[in-house]
Amino acid sequence: MMKKWKRALLAGLAACAALTVTASASNFDSTADTLKAMGLFAGTGAGYELDRAPTRAEAATMLVRLLGKAEEAESQWAAGSGSFAFRDMENYTWAKPYVHWLSQQGLAAGTSKTQFSPSAPCTAQMYAAFLMRALGYYESKGDFAFADAVPFAREHGVLNDANCDTAAFLRDHVVAASYTALSAKPKTGGDDLLSKLVEEGAVDASAASAERQKFALYRSYAGTVGQTADGAALENVTSLSVSGGLSLEVAAVSKTRIGGGKMSSESTLTMTVPGEDPFVLERTGYFADGRLYTEENGVKSTETAALDTVLNGLSQPEAVPLVLLSELRATSTGYQLVYSEAGRQEYLSQLWVLESALGGSTLGLKGLTIGELTAEIRAERGKLSSLSSGVTLTGTMNNLSTGAPVEVTVRAQQNSKVTETGDKVTVTAPRDLASYPAS
Repeated sequence: MMKKWKRALLAGLAACAALTVTASASNFDSTADTLKAMGLFAGTGAGYELDRAPTRAEAATMLVRLLGKAEEAESQWAAGSGSFAFRDMENYTWAKPYVHWLSQQGLAAGTSKTQFSPSAPCTAQMYAAFLMRALGYYESKGDFAFADAVPFAREHGVLNDANCDTAAFLRDHVVAASYTALSAKPKTGGDDLLSKLVEEGAVDASAASAERQKFALYRSYAGTVGQTADGAALENVTSLSVSGGLSLEVAAVSKTRIGGGKMSSESTLTMTVPGEDPFVLERTGYFADGRLYTEENGVKSTETAALDTVLNGLSQPEAVPLVLLSELRATSTGYQLVYSEAGRQEYLSQLWVLESALGGSTLGLKGLTIGELTAEIRAERGKLSSLSSGVTLTGTMNNLSTGAPVEVTVRAQQNSKVTETGDKVTVTAPRDLASYPAS
């Protein structure tokens, strides 16, 4: 039993220390403030109301703003609305100009010839389609099918795990996804959608200046980190220490090689608790042709997998979603990232996922407070050279021997570096590949 919880805790804490991000219900109030300052988000009479689902009327209004056509829609409505077909919008007078304009342009249909259903919830699928239309992609032109709107938006960097929850789509996600869409490249060209809106006079240039600079810097940063997608050898060292009412150390060292659609990895995770022998977990992996071969402390297995999924599981460097950063600074050697409140809460959410996976009682995590979360990116000739990040958390955790709650401080640090790139990187299969049991 002791070995079982040690194994689970070791793997889980090391994963948390890697500073990756997963989906959660973050709060994007500061992002809403940014959109409001540019005239692209107004909220409601009750405030932003980010914790509820958006309505179809609200989504339609947001689409018109992102298309830069709010003024045109309002003028068209004022000039005459005799052709307005929907009879269920008497309580949505504020949305009529925008719904009418979208209907006239063939960009939004009602739920029937006379019903728009303005109070019905807008789903992630609907909003994904709206955002892609704002970027100049249309179902009518064969760019995408409505049924595939979400994966199409993900493909184009508009949706990701941080800014969209397809199962519980909220106004929070409308704000985050809309902001991300502003940073995306329109189909017709140009740097990003926000620049297009500025050029068309839909958004004031001075109001958009800071975000346009941030978007340009983010593109440069994401391109630098993205160089590790193939043809790279990386080394990663993650350390995590717990002090206070409980003392333990976790260290994870891994080496990964990626090239030609293949991947090999080897890692050692060690947990040290005072008074006990170190607990060690050794793991090797090899991926090729849609199969992942794993050996963990001598036990072999194989399974079907996708390379992206495998790399995410290894916590390889990747661009942090834009909406999770409050600041992005250029330095003499690369970039410095400062996570927003939403980004810090996203990190904390991983600990709650871990707690749940361990049965909800092993760690006893409560009242956690997270400090400033930053990352330093070093680049050479436009390619990622190294990455370092760290964070400190305080709160309550169970004493793993007695189960009693104790006050602790948790410090996590990650350091990654690229050791080889390009054609130099080769991936070699294990000699005994045939001995891995098929599943």
